[in-house]
Amino acid sequence: MGWHDALAVRSAEMGKTSAAFKAGARRKAIATGLFLMAVCAVGTFVGWMWALLPGAAAVWSAFQCVSATMIASRMEAMVQPPSGRTP
Repeated sequence: MGWHDALAVRSAEMGKTSAAFKAGARRKAIATGLFLMAVCAVGTFVGWMWALLPGAAAVWSAFQCVSATMIASRMEAMVQPPSGRTP
């Protein structure tokens, strides 16, 4: 069992749904875009060395977005029965 699988199981036990993780992933994707725009603005007007700060925040936000998406997909897979099987 992988890390995201364990997080999905623990989140399901806490009563969270995949919709909550999808909404979180959407917010993190928007934040990543805003951080990338900040990287461009800071790099252009202040200097590219200072652009590393919002760049690091963009990378962290993108990681959180991918992680939330993976947890949501794992939670959906736990709820849905495997396709192609009949009882």
